[in-house]
Amino acid sequence: MRIVMLWVLIVVGTHRLAWAQEADAKKPQRGFSYPGFQGIENPFQKPGEQYWVAPAGDDAAAGSRDKPWKTLTHASRSIQGGDVVNILPGFYQFNCGFRPAGPNEDKKTVFRAADPTFRSGRVVISANKTFDSPVWSLSDNVSVQGLWIGGSFANAHKKGSGSYSSRNSEIVGCTFFNSQGFAGGPAYNWLFQDNRMIHQGKGTHGHSMYMAGGARHDLPWNSRNLRVLGNTVVAGEGYAFHCWHSPVSATIAGNFCSGSYWSIVLQGPNHSCHHNVFWRPRGNVGEGETGIVGFNGWLPARLRRFDHLVFGSPHPVWQVGYPPIRAKRPVEKIYLLHDARILGVPDDEHILLSGKAWTGKLDLPRTRAAASAVPKSAAGAIRPPFFPRTASEIDTAVAEISKYFREHDPLEISRDRSDRLEKLFEVLEVQYQTVPDDYATFPPMAQDKDDATYGKH
Repeated sequence: MRIVMLWVLIVVGTHRLAWAQEADAKKPQRGFSYPGFQGIENPFQKPGEQYWVAPAGDDAAAGSRDKPWKTLTHASRSIQGGDVVNILPGFYQFNCGFRPAGPNEDKKTVFRAADPTFRSGRVVISANKTFDSPVWSLSDNVSVQGLWIGGSFANAHKKGSGSYSSRNSEIVGCTFFNSQGFAGGPAYNWLFQDNRMIHQGKGTHGHSMYMAGGARHDLPWNSRNLRVLGNTVVAGEGYAFHCWHSPVSATIAGNFCSGSYWSIVLQGPNHSCHHNVFWRPRGNVGEGETGIVGFNGWLPARLRRFDHLVFGSPHPVWQVGYPPIRAKRPVEKIYLLHDARILGVPDDEHILLSGKAWTGKLDLPRTRAAASAVPKSAAGAIRPPFFPRTASEIDTAVAEISKYFREHDPLEISRDRSDRLEKLFEVLEVQYQTVPDDYATFPPMAQDKDDATYGKH
């Protein structure tokens, strides 16, 4: 019944998922139509068993709600594919190998927080008692819901990582913090929704989230049908969203990122990119004085949809050496913090957040000195309906979130029952809706191979 309710809530557009039956419902604010989503209950299959884990449990117990197990390691070794693990609030040590695989996409193995409201505390996971960040991975047909995975701030950009190279798996409503970020590919039919990533990625070309296409550009099994929806990235390194090596059919919508070196790279065919906020990237910090600096995105992609975006950088999109952005539907509502031009966007769809008339005459910076000389733009006169926040509200929330994860270790985070952090994340929530065409899928085809130029399609 709970999974049926989850499917209904997704369809009608709620932005919070009901993880367990006792979780409080929240008024819908945003959502999406995802026709590819299927509940894990199947009328022709026996439902998976329900198990429980609690910090005060006992691995010699039955794993029932009244007699829960103690460790997630024991749970992952004891369950069968398609079972459900309900995790009570507290701090856990676990290598985060989420397995075994579910038997098929209709019957996933589930690891979920029993209380997603966090009122009784959070489910927080580190690799060990010294708070090293885990190296997590997913098997096929696995669903991970409402977990907090990370380490102390000493691990940020140094230790821990993750891989979602799997089929038909999903991560929903989780928080990843203080690690090297994660990557995946090839991956198929993958959902990553309403997650938060803080202090992720490593170095100039590291990733908060890397959506790799495949081992080689010209092979027909590149990653495809990726859903990246409603996520928040704060204070990362490298790329916030790195969609590279010709993945096919990715929908990237309703996301917010700030502080990464680059906001987004989206390359390959048949993508939807809309209702995203790419706010104040730090730019290229590893290529010397003459390296391209300050750019917010690189979008040499064949797009189905490209609209309702906020670019918060004096160099909003890298436009050197590849053709203008192309989309199958009209490009509209591109909001800019600075008075720059994006090739392929109609003049009347460039909108300055300051409320001033757009001219597109900003001389895009080529050096660090030129980038630092660009006047700071005061945004606030126009607040897009899908993100009605002022620059001050955004910057304050970003700074406070980053500070929280610098100053609190995982054990403290698991015991924090206040709603202060949740309210800060709510400031950065992007309101969005998607349409069925955003999820058009494409089988492997010979013409999907990359031509090695990344800018010519």
